[in-house]
Amino acid sequence: MVTYEQLGEMYDAEVVDQDGHKVGGLDQVYLDNGTGEPAWVSVRTGWFGGRKIFCPVSNAVIRDGHIEVPYPVEMIKDAPDFPCDGHLTEDEEEQLYDYYAIDEGPAPSG
Repeated sequence: MVTYEQLGEMYDAEVVDQDGHKVGGLDQVYLDNGTGEPAWVSVRTGWFGGRKIFCPVSNAVIRDGHIEVPYPVEMIKDAPDFPCDGHLTEDEEEQLYDYYAIDEGPAPSG
């Protein structure tokens, strides 16, 4: 599991999908409302970071200066769209857990 400190050191690092395709630059780290552990990152995509999307980091790996997540780029870019205002509500978080088929908690359901 990636720690908050590790992610904090990765500000603006590239986030890549399961096949190494670029998703965008790391924007903010969001903590799970229940556990307080890092659960999501917002990722800047498009020209000049025009859109920000949420991606789970429960199974992310930091490698070679970027963050690898186990999801395809298309899935990440089609995730529900919420404002990146520093906090996800419980409802927003639940929708993201459902979308990414993750049990509420830090690990995917498999």
